[in-house]
Amino acid sequence: MEVALRGVWYSYDGQVHVLKNVELEFSEPGIYVVLGPNGAGKTTLLKVSSLILKPARGAVIVDGADFWELSEEEKERVRRSVTYVHDKPIIIRGSVRENITIGMKIRREVDEELVDYYIKRYNLASVQRMPASRLSAGQAKAVSIVRALVLRPQLLALDEPFAFLDDLRAQTLVEDIINMVSKGGRVLIATHYMYGRLSNIANYLVELLSGEVRRFTKLR
Repeated sequence: MEVALRGVWYSYDGQVHVLKNVELEFSEPGIYVVLGPNGAGKTTLLKVSSLILKPARGAVIVDGADFWELSEEEKERVRRSVTYVHDKPIIIRGSVRENITIGMKIRREVDEELVDYYIKRYNLASVQRMPASRLSAGQAKAVSIVRALVLRPQLLALDEPFAFLDDLRAQTLVEDIINMVSKGGRVLIATHYMYGRLSNIANYLVELLSGEVRRFTKLR
């Protein structure tokens, strides 16, 4: 799935633009790190790229087509290949397992073996029947990540993905990101700090400041 932002502007209030004339291409499989301070527009950039927010101006091109000009049916089909994970975990009522499978249930595509695999992989087996409201911050973050991974997206957007994760889960996530890219996926990661583990695996670096792309660099 190739995604390109063409002259994208975005404003939440119709006056102040959070993104300003952004030109970016996520054309090659790889790990794209969006780096910038708080308030740079990183989250907004990820949400526009993830087809959640519609630009005020400009276009989001997906596989050669202007996404926001597609029919509702086509938009829904494309969105099934994209998953966004918030920086702060969003947890719904119910058990850990119910939180993980909610997206699959909406799609009527529950794969219990895949769910079991990721629950074990992220050390959540002992709490999978527990009410998700009782989880620690690290466990909740792991649940939000697993909920995205079980959907097998072609484009995965992660906002500050390593926040709250312990070292073991963080390393597991790195391995899963690398594996996804090896299969042709694209992973967008927004962060205010270039962690060592990110600098070792990132393919591209997008430096964002005050809503503008200051630099887009291929790292490897």
